[in-house]
Amino acid sequence: MNYFIAPRSGEKSYKNYQSTIKNGVPLERMSQYLSSQEINILSKEEIIYVWGNRKGTVSAWNRMKNGDLVIFYAKKRLVMTCEVYLKKHSPELALALWPADEKGNPWEYVFFVKNIKYISMPIETFNLAVGYKINNIIQGFIHLGDERINKIVEQYGSVERMLDLSIDKHSEEIPLESDKLYINISKEISPIIIDDMKLTPKVKKSKKIKRGAKKIDYIARNKNNSIIGSKGERIVLELERRRLKEEGEVILANKVKQVSLDDDALGYDILSFEANGDERYIEVKTTKNNNSSMSFYVSLNEYAVGKVNKNYFIYYVEDIESMSPKVTIIENPIDSSKFYISPDGYIFRADR
Repeated sequence: MNYFIAPRSGEKSYKNYQSTIKNGVPLERMSQYLSSQEINILSKEEIIYVWGNRKGTVSAWNRMKNGDLVIFYAKKRLVMTCEVYLKKHSPELALALWPADEKGNPWEYVFFVKNIKYISMPIETFNLAVGYKINNIIQGFIHLGDERINKIVEQYGSVERMLDLSIDKHSEEIPLESDKLYINISKEISPIIIDDMKLTPKVKKSKKIKRGAKKIDYIARNKNNSIIGSKGERIVLELERRRLKEEGEVILANKVKQVSLDDDALGYDILSFEANGDERYIEVKTTKNNNSSMSFYVSLNEYAVGKVNKNYFIYYVEDIESMSPKVTIIENPIDSSKFYISPDGYIFRADR
């Protein structure tokens, strides 16, 4: 196995990291630059993470093969590890993913990674482990040679053991529950659409359930919640595009956008349209559950936006992990009779 260090300390590098590692990348954004075999490999991943290097690092990139480990460096710390499973040299693909550098050079030596782990290791600790000078700063994408790896093995037993000792469950690199991710939805998923005409308002306050102390895996919880929410939005995005195409409005269908990816403070997640061109504002609520009643959080901002925009909808996506999630379309739901009001937001409840 080979080991690589990828610096991510500059402002441009950090923006590139946010757009294609932290948030992932939609497959359709890259598909025209990929072979059918590459598309097949990537389509198996729920979230596609990708990184790229400039021409000056080609010797290290050429050493890279599937299963190798890349360690990201930022702000004088090693912050993340991931496994390589596909690479491709393509200036066109690179420019579709990231802007060129200050000299106009694309990040054309592209590689895709998975199995992300979050760590926190001071660069000084790493430098001592591999035999660098204590104040050494990682300047570019590098391959760790056998001499460096052997020094780590002598001290820790293996590179993986050294990295596992630095696992950080509270890393700022971990996506928050509110962070939006690009999720690749299987073509086999077939949502069931339910309209809201039979919803009955329910205002009974829910009882608080007391639970004992429980150890929380913040990495798993935050990322799982982020994936669930983002997956629901992706399903609704595709539903709206399909609805407009079926109504003969292909141009409008192509304009439907998951706006929450760019700005999560708008008060809605999807900007869609009516057949006449009017905008449809859609807030998506997603759950793994499949219950006879609905309960979801509505923020003050969402409530305020729903009051102002009459063409405001909530799409409630249930059973998100199944191949047939249910999508209840609730038109103009911002009505005080449908809410139990809490101090910092609203909970919508309705029996079906």
